[in-house]
Amino acid sequence: MTETDQNTPAARAVYRAQAFIRHGRWHLEVASLDREPDTGDTEALLVTLWPVGETPEGNGFPADSLRAELRDNGFALADPDQGTGGWTPTGDQDRYTTACYRTDETTA
Repeated sequence: MTETDQNTPAARAVYRAQAFIRHGRWHLEVASLDREPDTGDTEALLVTLWPVGETPEGNGFPADSLRAELRDNGFALADPDQGTGGWTPTGDQDRYTTACYRTDETTA
């Protein structure tokens, strides 16, 4: 029997997206959750996408618009079936969060 090397898929970098209301509009912020092995610090990547364009009054949570905004900026939800359209309320009023990853990363 011949042994073959199996390529283990590289772990995707994990990001945390937060959606929140500021100045009457939904805003979206993405930060890396990767840790630097030597320092234990969070990677310095921070992407702020705002405003999303929908106002919170009477429209509910704009999960689809936020997901589209993430996708347009190179991110995808890690678990799109979780919570409210892939988003989980944080307990704070009008604040949601989700894990996501960069769509341009390869997982060879």
